[in-house]
Amino acid sequence: MRTSLRLSALAGIVLVSNILIACARVPLAPQPAPLPEPGAAVTDPVAPTSSWAESLGVVSAPEPWQVEPCENAVLLCVRANGELVGTVERFSYPVSAIDLPTGQTFSPGTERAFLQAWVADHYAAIEGNRRLADPSLSFGAAPPQDIAVGSQPGLRYGYTVIRPDGTLFDRGIGYVAVEGDWVHVVATGAISGDPGGPFSDAAVLAAFEPHLDAIVQGLRL
Repeated sequence: MRTSLRLSALAGIVLVSNILIACARVPLAPQPAPLPEPGAAVTDPVAPTSSWAESLGVVSAPEPWQVEPCENAVLLCVRANGELVGTVERFSYPVSAIDLPTGQTFSPGTERAFLQAWVADHYAAIEGNRRLADPSLSFGAAPPQDIAVGSQPGLRYGYTVIRPDGTLFDRGIGYVAVEGDWVHVVATGAISGDPGGPFSDAAVLAAFEPHLDAIVQGLRL
């Protein structure tokens, strides 16, 4: 099974203790469902190599919001006036665990091409899941943009899924970079009408976006 799907619960993920890694492209139900973050073709479930508490460098948020690691090590909690409004997931896995359908492999000097192939596979997985959920949904992918992920060059990616009436079904934002033999991913999103999603309100996510850029650029990988 090639793709590791990460489904979110309190802020981003579901499993026994808020994390689920399923090794298959799982179809989603027609109603708003937890946001999958495939991590592009991982053959086996893997655990993060470090927690937010260990990797969080720059802390940035709109006033008077607060940002701090959650009890779940892979989640960053975002609060407004003490109330949890969203979470951001951070996970890592070995480059050797990735099997991209394009056959793109990683070697020194090919980082950007590798990451672009990773993002393309991620988009294909999300679009396929959404179309299985409801063929009438429209998937739109943003061209990946160069951004530093900690000290490493990386890509920022994002997508939106729109209902036929023009309203938002869900939106995803992520960052990916390679450091040595590891791929690092930071991901979050907004699922319309789902209070258990990473962010339940797209407007709140939009307000936090520039601060998330700063947090990702200041990571200690």
